[in-house]
Amino acid sequence: MVVAVTRPTRLNISQAAVTHNVQQVRESAQASFVFLAVKANAYGFGLVPMSQAALAGGVDGLAVAVLDEGLALRQAGITAPILVLGITLPQYAKLLADNQVMATVGSLAWLETAAEYLSPDGPRLQVNLAVDTGMGRIGFRERATLETAITYLKAHDDIFDYQSIMTHFSEADSTEEDYFHQQLHCWHELTDGLPMPPLVHLANSGAAMYHADEMPTEVIRAGTVVYGVEPSLGELRDDDYLEPVMTLETELVFVKRCHKGEGVSYGHTYYTEEGEWIGTVPVGYGDGLPRKMQGFEVIVNGEHRPIVGKLAMDQMMISLPGELPIGTTVTIIGRQGDVENRLEDVADYVGLAPWEISTGLQERIYRQITD
Repeated sequence: MVVAVTRPTRLNISQAAVTHNVQQVRESAQASFVFLAVKANAYGFGLVPMSQAALAGGVDGLAVAVLDEGLALRQAGITAPILVLGITLPQYAKLLADNQVMATVGSLAWLETAAEYLSPDGPRLQVNLAVDTGMGRIGFRERATLETAITYLKAHDDIFDYQSIMTHFSEADSTEEDYFHQQLHCWHELTDGLPMPPLVHLANSGAAMYHADEMPTEVIRAGTVVYGVEPSLGELRDDDYLEPVMTLETELVFVKRCHKGEGVSYGHTYYTEEGEWIGTVPVGYGDGLPRKMQGFEVIVNGEHRPIVGKLAMDQMMISLPGELPIGTTVTIIGRQGDVENRLEDVADYVGLAPWEISTGLQERIYRQITD
C-alpha cells in the first residue's frame, strides 16, 4: 500500500461531525453500548483514522468484517472491544483470543473445531453467536441448534467467553415493514427464554433510528448514520439531523487557456470553447472515482464547475470560470461556503449507492482527521 502524501489530494474526516452523529444515534436508540461498523476500510473513510475519530466521538466498540482488520486496529494501538462480523476460519481461534478480538459463530461445528486450538492456560475466546432470522447470510436457524451451542459454550467456559449474540435485519430502513416484523418475530421464537450474554444486539442503523421502541437497543451496531448518511436516504426522515463526515478535496496543479476545438483527455469526448480555461487535478479513477463522473460538477471558488473529458487513472480536468492560481482548492465531496456536494450526490449522478462510492476510494488517498 502506498499513501500519496506528496500530492494535494486528501480525504478529511470531521471529528465534530462524527461526534455529533454518534450522539444522535445513541440518543435515538437510548443505547448504552454502540458498536461502529468500520469494515471495508471504514466504508472507505479510512480504517484507522475513522476508528480513532469514532472512539474519540463516543462509540464503545468497533465491528470489522475480517480478523485482519481487527489485527490492524490492535497494531494501531486501539484497545477498545472489536467484533468480527464475518466467519473467521476456526484455526485462527488462538489468534483471535490472543488479541481479544470477538469471533462471530454460526454453528456448533465451528466451536468444536476452534476448541482444538485453544487452551485453558491461555486467554478465552470471546464469542458472538449469530442468529439468522431472515437475512439469509450466516447464523443459527433453529432454536435447538442454538441452544446446543449455548450449552456447549457454558460447558467449555475455560476456553470460551459467551459475550454476545446478534441478528441482522435486511429491511429496517424502508416504509415496507412486513419483513422487518417477520424477522423480529423469528428472533423471539429462536431466542426467548435462552440464556443471554452481556451484549445482545439486533439493531443496525435503520433499526436503531426507526424501530428503537420495538426491540432491545441497549447495544446497537451503527453504520451509515455515524458516517453522516441518513439510513433511509430520506425516505423515512430528512437528513438534517446528521452532519456530513467526509470531505474529498484536491488542488489545481496545472492551468491552461485553450483555443476552440481542443480535445480534452482520452478519446476527446469534450472539446473546448475559445478562451476556455481548463484545470488539472491529481485524482482519477485509479483512486476509486467512477469514470461515469464525467460531467459531474465539483466546487471551485465557491461555484460548481464540470469535470470535462474522460477521467484518467490519476488525473482529471475541470472547466474553470477563468484563470485561477495553481493550488486553488477543488472540492469533490464537501462544502465551500454555501455550495455543497454530498456523497449521495456523487452516488446519484453515477447510479450507485453511496457505499459503492466510498468503499471504492483507494488507500492511495491520504486520510486525516480534522477539526
